[in-house]
Amino acid sequence: MYHLLKISQIILIALSSNLLAQSFLTDDDVILRAPDAFIISGDANSNYVKIKWLVADGYYLYKDSLKISYGSKELEYKILNSSESTYSDEFFGETQILKEELLISFNIANSFNKNNILIYFQGCSESGFCYPMQTKNLLDIIP
Repeated sequence: MYHLLKISQIILIALSSNLLAQSFLTDDDVILRAPDAFIISGDANSNYVKIKWLVADGYYLYKDSLKISYGSKELEYKILNSSESTYSDEFFGETQILKEELLISFNIANSFNKNNILIYFQGCSESGFCYPMQTKNLLDIIP
């Protein structure tokens, strides 16, 4: 009988904790997965590549986190379109962030193997959740 009472108390505590947690969570508290917060696509020809991010409402990318590499070489890129602003970040201080849409382009040589081109980026939600550095192979973006 004692064990039955203890088990029923544990179940009651677990259920009430679950209900209490649900009452604090709203749809606004849901954190998107990185691929949903930062939708990335691209286009390429034999001379250049364009990469586009659609950044979900309530999210942003760090401008300084954007890197493109070919092996050990960092490739230069040009920002064609962005919604850039200064943000006071508790970890990085004053930093440039990118919201809504970002479009960049960079040149590639015919000899480049697209499988060896990596795109790096990092962002956060305005609610304070920051994603680890994201890495995409160019072939994942432009098959």
